[in-house]
Amino acid sequence: MKHPVFLLAPVVMLAVTMTAGVVLAAPAKANTNANIRSGPGTGYGIVATLDKGEYIIVRSCTARWCKVTRVGKNGYVARTLLYNPYYGSRDYYQFPPKRPAPGRLTTR
Repeated sequence: MKHPVFLLAPVVMLAVTMTAGVVLAAPAKANTNANIRSGPGTGYGIVATLDKGEYIIVRSCTARWCKVTRVGKNGYVARTLLYNPYYGSRDYYQFPPKRPAPGRLTTR
């Protein structure tokens, strides 16, 4: 009979993996009308469109493309067409820092 710790390990790993995916998601707004594409490039087909100012969830980004999720449609949007309304530049999408900079208030 296996020890209970060995039986629990796969469950713990699954929980950690699922939690990590959730932590990386962050909100975004469209700078302008934008296409959601099936892959990270203009050669991929358009699966949906975003209106200027529309909210979407960003899962991850490369230097040029962000993987996004919207109700009913997942895909990719050019990073320069999105911004984080709560942090960073309006010229391209930025994830917030994992830890606040020293001296920043963390509670109000």
